[in-house]
Order: sequence, then C-alpha cells, then structure tokens
Amino acid sequence: MRLIVMVILASIIGYGVLQIDKIDPDNYVKLYLGNYVIEIKVLGFLVLLLGAVLLMYFLIWLVKAIWRSPKTLSSWQHRRNRNKAEEKFGAGYLSLIKGDWSRAETQLTTKSDHSRIPYVNYLAAARAAQEQGRFQQRDDYLRQAYEAAPGERLAIGLTKARLHEKAGQVEEALATLEDIRNLGKKNPQYTAMLIQIRQQAENWQGIQELLPIAKKQKALPESLLSELQDDIHRNALLAASDKAAAWKALPRDQRKRTDLRAIYVQDLVEKGETVEAEKLIRSTLKRDWSDELVDIYGQLTVDKPHKLLRRVEGWLLARPENPHLHLAAGRLAKAAKSFEAAKEFLQAAISTGPLPAAYSVLGEVYEANNESGKALQMYRVGMQVAVQDSNLDRSSAVSQLEDSTTTTKLKQEVPADNQAGV
Repeated sequence: MRLIVMVILASIIGYGVLQIDKIDPDNYVKLYLGNYVIEIKVLGFLVLLLGAVLLMYFLIWLVKAIWRSPKTLSSWQHRRNRNKAEEKFGAGYLSLIKGDWSRAETQLTTKSDHSRIPYVNYLAAARAAQEQGRFQQRDDYLRQAYEAAPGERLAIGLTKARLHEKAGQVEEALATLEDIRNLGKKNPQYTAMLIQIRQQAENWQGIQELLPIAKKQKALPESLLSELQDDIHRNALLAASDKAAAWKALPRDQRKRTDLRAIYVQDLVEKGETVEAEKLIRSTLKRDWSDELVDIYGQLTVDKPHKLLRRVEGWLLARPENPHLHLAAGRLAKAAKSFEAAKEFLQAAISTGPLPAAYSVLGEVYEANNESGKALQMYRVGMQVAVQDSNLDRSSAVSQLEDSTTTTKLKQEVPADNQAGV
C-alpha cells in the first residue's frame, strides 16, 4: 500500500517538474532537456516513471539491507545457536534419563552458553558428572550454574544439596542448606530436604524443630510426619541415660507402642528387674503382639524357667507357626535343662523361619550334650544364614545333623571345616 501511494505522489510531482502540462492533442508529453525536446505518449511516460520509482525504491532497500546485514547475520546466527542448544538439551536430558551419563554430560554442555536457561544445563550436567564419580567436575558445573543465574540460588542450592546427599556427603549437604536458609525457610521442598538430611545425620532434635514447620507448609505427607515423630521418640529413648525417666516423660500414646516397650523392657532386664520386665511383656502381649518382646521373654533369666516355658507353650497353641515363639520356647527349655524339648522347639523354629539365633542356640544345646560336631555344623549354618541370607533348606540341615552317628566321624569332619574357614 505504501508503494502505491509513493507511485501516485511521484507521478504528480513528475508532471509538475517536467512540465507535463504541455500535452498536445495526440496525448504526447513533451520533455524539454536543454535544446532538446523529447515527445512521448502519456502512457509510456507513466510506465517509465513507475519504473524509475521502483528502481529508486529497490536501491534504497538495497542500501539499507547492506547497512543492516551484520546485525541481521548476527541475529540469524544467534537463533540458529539457540535452536541447536535446545536440541542438545533435549537429547542430553533423554540420555540422562537413560543413564548414559557420559553422553548426557557432553550433550548438555554443548552450546549451553546459547541456551535460554544455561544454568539448567549445568545442573543436569553436574548430576551426570557425579554419576561418573567426577566430583570436581560436578562442582565446576555447579559453580557455572551460580554464575549463569545468580538469582536462582535457591534452585541451584537445593540441587547441590541433593547431589551431596546422594553421594553420601551429608555434612556438605547440610552446609549447603544452611547457606540458603534465608531463601528456603518458606519453601516446602527446602524443609523436606533439610528433614531428610538431618535424619541421615541422626539429628533428631533438629527434626523435632522442623516438624511444626513441615506440617504448616505441607512439606511432607501426614503419614510420614507421624512416622518421623515416632522415630524421634524412639531415638530419644534409646539415647537416654536414664531410660526410666525418659519412659515416664513419653506421651501416653507413645508408651503403648510395642517397640518402645521393648527398649524399656530391655533396660529393666539389664538392671536386673526381671520380674517387672516379665510382667510388662505379658501385659503387652495380651493387647498387642510383638515378636521383639517374645525374643526378650525367651532370654529372661529366672529361677524357674519352666514356668515361663509353659506360658510360651500356651501362646504357641494360638500361633503354632511363629518361629519367634519356638525360639523362645527352645531357649527356656535349654535354661530348664530340658535339652530334648529344646531341640524340638529349635528345630521347629528353623523350619518355620530364617532365624540365625535358632541355629546358634541349637548349637549350644548340642554342645551341652557334648555333641561338638553337630554344634559346629549348626554354628556354621547359622553364620551363613546371618551373613549371606542363604536360602538353605533348613529341614534338610536339621535332618543331616540327626543322621550323624559316630563321634569318630565327627572328629574327622572338624578339621575339614576349619580348613574351609569356619
């Protein structure tokens, strides 16, 4: 539209300047150039005039294009580099997801300077470097991320802390979170991560301080907050030098927990308050079953273990497949010198559950009967179960021991076992 207007205006001006008013009856235009007169039809003149205007317009455009060409070329190159940077980031992120760490690092750092958000490239590259064990390079990428986006200290700091935590560098992770405390104190992700790191550092008091904040920010699910509160009480009781006082200081609902009762009962046992411990175990098991308390019950040192054995046998009527009850019964039968009964209970414990302690106690029973070969084999199998979590055929192991006959043969097997590294 602008071109049309320019042509019309140029035509009007041309008529005035070149004396177009002198048109003869045959529609000719006379152009006076010094002593010369040029006659041309009006239509031809208009065509020439239009061509001249178009040529002038083109020349002006060409001059402007040449003048602007460096800037235009630079802009084109910038767009090209940015597009390539985005392509490299996409490819690098996919490689990161696939676990191709080396390729991901290369792709993420290629053209990263031309990315719209280069610090994201560096953060992803930092993870790729860490996965390869290149911690110095990881730190370099994190530094570059800070330099590329100083206004994103919170995001970069959280990523840095997460990488330190994943690498087992708990102290470094805590230091990083401390550096961004003012930025992150109102951020749910920051609160959740700080709780996680403090949990690994076993800073239960620090976690206790954060729980109200986490609840207000909804940084963690209610179920997880409840579990953390339980862990805090448990570890506070474990760490207490005066467990009796710590037990009384617990909230009423916490004192109903069987795991906390087990800690308190164990403390009573260590203090020699066996009668009180036995009563507390019995009262607890009437309401809430606990294999942990059953294990402690079987190890109580009392004057008349056969009384406790009868009680355990009563519990076995309701839970005949519970290996912890069989183990407790075996221990109490051993304490009562009822070795044959102890064997039966312990063999049942081995048959119903992979309890390394059952093998150990059964070995002690064999040893008390001067059956050292069987005892040695039982200790060995128990060690395998404890250390290697071996899927041994427990019934077969017991039957092999029962098939062993002569003392001479057993004496021959002991050195062979020793050579095997028993």
